[in-house]
Amino acid sequence: MKKGLKWTLWVVLLLILGGIFLNFYLNYFTFAYALMSVLLLVFSGWGALAKLKNDVHEYKNQLRRESDIDDIERYTR
Repeated sequence: MKKGLKWTLWVVLLLILGGIFLNFYLNYFTFAYALMSVLLLVFSGWGALAKLKNDVHEYKNQLRRESDIDDIERYTR
């Protein structure tokens, strides 16, 4: 992840958390819960993307390992 994007995500995260606390303090519970659901959706999407990236990496690793095994079997026969 690029450095600028990472800092932007941290700033947005802190702003959302600050907004949640401020809305609870000012008794705007609906807005606070809405921000909490937005935060939950962001974390869910982030986790889904991380899982997808991990699955793709794992699949490429599996293909590379299988091709290495085929090469070894071909040369040792």
